[in-house]
Amino acid sequence: MSDVGRSPVRADTRQRAEFQLSQRVVVGDPGQRLRELSASEETVIGYVYPHTPIELLLAHGITPSLVGTNPNVQGGFEASLQTFSCSLTRNLFSQRASGGLLSLSGLLFASNTCDSLHNVADVWRHRFPEDKIFILTYPAARFDEDSVRFFAEELRILSESLKNAYGRPLSNDSLLTAVSLVSDFRNAAQTLYSCRLLDPSLVSYCEVARMVRDFLVAPNTDTVRQIVESAGAASRILGERGQLTTAKSLQKGLLTGTLSDIEIVVESNSPRIMVVGGMTEPQAIGSLFNGSTKFGDDVIVLDLLSLGFKMVFTPPVKLEGDPFVAIARSILGAPSEPTQEGLPARLEFLKHLLSRLIIRGLVVCEQSFCDPDQFEAPSLVNAASEVGVPSVRLPIDPELSDRARLEGRIQSFLETLEGGPK
Repeated sequence: MSDVGRSPVRADTRQRAEFQLSQRVVVGDPGQRLRELSASEETVIGYVYPHTPIELLLAHGITPSLVGTNPNVQGGFEASLQTFSCSLTRNLFSQRASGGLLSLSGLLFASNTCDSLHNVADVWRHRFPEDKIFILTYPAARFDEDSVRFFAEELRILSESLKNAYGRPLSNDSLLTAVSLVSDFRNAAQTLYSCRLLDPSLVSYCEVARMVRDFLVAPNTDTVRQIVESAGAASRILGERGQLTTAKSLQKGLLTGTLSDIEIVVESNSPRIMVVGGMTEPQAIGSLFNGSTKFGDDVIVLDLLSLGFKMVFTPPVKLEGDPFVAIARSILGAPSEPTQEGLPARLEFLKHLLSRLIIRGLVVCEQSFCDPDQFEAPSLVNAASEVGVPSVRLPIDPELSDRARLEGRIQSFLETLEGGPK
């Protein structure tokens, strides 16, 4: 990988200019890494829902690979997909119907998270009976002991299904290795997120998003190493400035959901933007900011996207006792999970972050035809308004079919925050 061994952290003007290469990342070919994995003859299971037990799949000798949308694939397939399907699931289904995703050994869908994911899994089974489809049911209740026990049993059922389908039983040694790998990734990614809260120019938002996606598509030592090296470089710079302790406190606070005792100082006059929403590609959002503002993606100081923050800040798996219970606690302990119940808690968490992190503007992403996004957007806007933070809603689809309008909307919003064009 070309970026391994090259620190993406920018400490001065020379480094900043040198790292403009990171802006090449827009929304690349999501199938490229899948093809690479297929060529290596690995058993690869694609997954869609971000809070997937990737440690469990790795422990079965299976490579879990986040299946991304492809902006070059068009087609609604209305004969197969009814109005319950969001733009994300339509894009995935269109890829398969066009002959894509054949390199996958199977697909893991989430149930009881949203109707679209569950129903498309059913349609997928009917339309493509040759594909191996696995279903993991998530609890509807908020994080409590009943939810943990229920989800642990669902994970146990999934594990047995994987063993029967591929002849690969769960290995304790492999589970330890997998948990260590994922923990290293999350700790490094959390460090980068926290460092950027103090200085977003340390590393491009698009570059952080790229490294996170690289790992989620192909979790291995190479994709972990590049983000660990970047986190180390960012930490060294903040250490020289005497800010590393604050960054570590931010990391802990984001994991626990409280930042009450942390004070940060912002020296830059550029807008500080938080991006929220559902299963929106962080790289796509970063590319829209790079195309619409003089500040580039440096104005994005934090995202709460499912494929970004919520995946990165999942607590580590603590292997004590039943491993399925340990994995269940980890996943259900992720920020803002599960989705069915807990909107008041998520709104309070959002207001807490907006207030404590000196956020100047909120961008609410709305995945096209996604009911959870559409229903929740007004509440997010109202929550921001209650703490005096302006917001803008950004309807978006995987193809970025209305890119010019989206960039114009972002530019107008940032100009408003600045008090008008400069």
